[in-house]
Amino acid sequence: MERKGTLFPIVLFPVIPLLLATLLLLSCEDATEKKLKIGFSQCVSNDAWRRTMHEEMYRELSFYPELSLEIKDAQGNSQLQVQQIREFQEAGVDLLIVSPNEAEPITPIVEELFQSGIPVIIVDRKITSNLYTAYIGGDNYEIGLTAGQYIKNLLQHQGKILEIWGLRGSSPARDRHRGLLKGLEGSDIQITTQIAGQWEKDTARSRLKEHLLQQDYPQFDLVFGHNDVMTIGANEICRELGIVGKRFVGVDALPGPFGGIQAIADGVLDATFFYPTGGDKAIEVAYKILTGQDFEKENILQTAAVDLSNIRIMKQQTDRIISQQTNIFRQKEMIDSQLEIYKSQRGLLIVLGITLFIAVISLAYSFKSLRDKKEINQELRQKHEEVLVQQQKTMEYAQKAEEATRYKLEFFTNISHEFRTPLTLIQAPVEELIENKAASAFKADLLLVRKNTYRLLRLVNQLMDFRKIDNNKMGVKASMQPVVPFIEDIMSVFQKAAKDNQIHFRLLVDNPGITLWFDPVMMDKVIFNLLSNAFKFTPRKGFIHIHVAEEPLTHEVLITVEDNGLGMIGEDIAHVFDRFFQGKPGIRKTGTGLGLALTKELLELQHASIQVRSEPGEKTIFEIRMKMGNSHFDESQLLTDSLETQVVDHDTFLPDQEESASNSDKDTQSMSQHSILIVEDDKEIRGYLATKLGQHYHILEAADPEVAYAIASDELPDLITCDLMFQRGDGLDLIAQLKANPMTQSIPIIVISAKTTPDEKLAGIKTGVDDYITKPFSISFVGEKIKTLLATRSQLKARFLHELPVDSKAITPQTADKKFVTEFSTLIEENLHDPHFGVSEICREMGLSRGQLYRKAKTVLGYSINDYINKVRLRKAKHLLLEESESIADISHKVGFSTSAYFSTVFKNAFGITPSEYRESNVKHRM
Repeated sequence: MERKGTLFPIVLFPVIPLLLATLLLLSCEDATEKKLKIGFSQCVSNDAWRRTMHEEMYRELSFYPELSLEIKDAQGNSQLQVQQIREFQEAGVDLLIVSPNEAEPITPIVEELFQSGIPVIIVDRKITSNLYTAYIGGDNYEIGLTAGQYIKNLLQHQGKILEIWGLRGSSPARDRHRGLLKGLEGSDIQITTQIAGQWEKDTARSRLKEHLLQQDYPQFDLVFGHNDVMTIGANEICRELGIVGKRFVGVDALPGPFGGIQAIADGVLDATFFYPTGGDKAIEVAYKILTGQDFEKENILQTAAVDLSNIRIMKQQTDRIISQQTNIFRQKEMIDSQLEIYKSQRGLLIVLGITLFIAVISLAYSFKSLRDKKEINQELRQKHEEVLVQQQKTMEYAQKAEEATRYKLEFFTNISHEFRTPLTLIQAPVEELIENKAASAFKADLLLVRKNTYRLLRLVNQLMDFRKIDNNKMGVKASMQPVVPFIEDIMSVFQKAAKDNQIHFRLLVDNPGITLWFDPVMMDKVIFNLLSNAFKFTPRKGFIHIHVAEEPLTHEVLITVEDNGLGMIGEDIAHVFDRFFQGKPGIRKTGTGLGLALTKELLELQHASIQVRSEPGEKTIFEIRMKMGNSHFDESQLLTDSLETQVVDHDTFLPDQEESASNSDKDTQSMSQHSILIVEDDKEIRGYLATKLGQHYHILEAADPEVAYAIASDELPDLITCDLMFQRGDGLDLIAQLKANPMTQSIPIIVISAKTTPDEKLAGIKTGVDDYITKPFSISFVGEKIKTLLATRSQLKARFLHELPVDSKAITPQTADKKFVTEFSTLIEENLHDPHFGVSEICREMGLSRGQLYRKAKTVLGYSINDYINKVRLRKAKHLLLEESESIADISHKVGFSTSAYFSTVFKNAFGITPSEYRESNVKHRM
């Protein structure tokens, strides 16, 4: 172990010097890593001056590698120059150099940049303000003064001058002209002509030529141009027009083959005055500003005259400068190339150093890991065992929690069903006693029992809704609904209570055609809860108003429920939507504290909101805000198919509302002919239904789906009432089996169940049930539903019995009964000619037993098999007698009678006349 401990420093020792060198190299600052950005905006049209300026800048820039330069040329357009300066500002330059063509247009933007903190250097021409960082340029007034004094000596104090101006709006042109005038003072020299050359050679040439072509143009002895290029252009025009003996003086003295110095050497100009561009000085001052060094704000460049007396020396100096500048540029390119090579090698060295460092560290770590491996593995094994133990415990806890959650959900579901069963056995007899005149002495007590039965059922429904919300089972199914009819439908339930208590109950709307997307089942509970709450606390002769208004600004619809009841204090308002919260006694105690809490949560599921305002003893206002349109719902929450429309059952559990007695004894004799199968696993409810319905119908009973299916298949009852929840089996499966069996698929089915949610109701309707009644139920309501369904079924039978058999290819079955009748009638039609065709042949073709066929035919057709066959044969015979010219004997054989005599007897018994008499009477009638 000791030898392993000394291995780490031994491995590192040889590479320590290399690592130190690498780290030292990494710490060196890269001079070109980050450069300061300088922007140069110029607006000069003189190409020679512009080229010289750029060369001087780049030459000076080679001494400051930490600076970078970007040049933008506006080509004499001041508006374009302003735009380019904006672009430099947006690009975030560190310093801006500006060479304006005109002072006034550029001054505002320069002041703005200077005040924003960006250093600005003005070159060549000043602006009309002192808001800049530094100025570099010649003294144009001094240049004009020196030129005037030189011309005065050259012309010996007398003569005439033609002056070619630069841009009249620029400060250099104005200053040079003023200096010229000052220098000419004390002489007889006059400026006879002034031409605007705009600093450009071509412009000066064209305007001078136009001037000289005039016959009486003023004479001149000397041309003074504000820069060399215009003066050179003037010399060319004079030579072109044959005007000789004139002297030419310019300003700039720029080097190069097209500059003023070369023009002196070539004899084109007599003199020029040195006006340095200041490009190198601008870069120097910029560097001082950016590095925080001291600098001069006003940097005036000196001028000097250049003529034949000093042209040789000046040209040699300028040529040497140009040569040196070329060498500097070449050397800079070589330095840049070497720098790139250096960067590449330095990068490679850094990578190698880092790689070596990582390799050494990895090697040392590997050796160290070997020493610690056993200890770590041992710890990992211990941790792994602990994790396995904890994981096992966690899985056990999770299973217990999941099982507890499942038990809780099953408890809520089953307790709802268990509550509804005894409530049914309480409600149904109470309603029957209320309708019984013999119990009128106890009517008030019975109404109180019914009221509290409804109240208990309503609490059960609210608890179930909370359970669905807590477990994310309360799905929104929104559809477009007209708001006003929807609210009016709910209000109709409260009209009697409003009338009995003389409450002013009104709906106030601005636009009766308002439509909204919402879940009608949820909104029914919301509006009903708010109205129930309002009626509970509104005194006699008070008012309850519902307002519906659109708010276009927020794209919402505002629904308010206002009453002048007891009101609430501030503390109660803050908690009125909390679950199980009850107001303080004597103010506005909100019952069980479930209704308003459920209201708020149902609205939030629909992305709506509710607020309350109240004044104790004055009024209470509930405000519902609902969004217009359907974009706030998910696609899964929207119902656009008409088959998915929800059925809303209004919560009509209001106190003090009496029901009128039903005429249940009507048509008792005719109803007793029908049979009803009651499928219910609760013995008491099944017995109660059997007792009440047995007064009018023949009753069959079944306690589970398996027995019910057997009874329905054998007995073919006229109607079935069925629960959905059984200890053994499922009601929906039973209904599906009955609808799949041709013998039982036409039997009407009424579901009587404690399952009350819209999804559960929709599932029942989709299986093909004819009606859905929830527990607790009214026995009179169930009786009326049964009576209506059986009456409709009887009318359907009668319609089928009056239809002639038709070709099976043209049949489109619309109901299960019509399908049976069509198949049965088509089979008889196809075998109508066979006098031996009867019950046995029909059973064999349709796959039914004799008992099943007899019961089905009797249920649907109301006739025995043979009677129905004879009726079809006679109806067919009547048709043939009128449409065919065959003999009566042939017709009798076609419709399945063995002899014509038997056919005539049966025909006369049915219609009162013989076949021949029927044919003759109808022929005469047609004639």
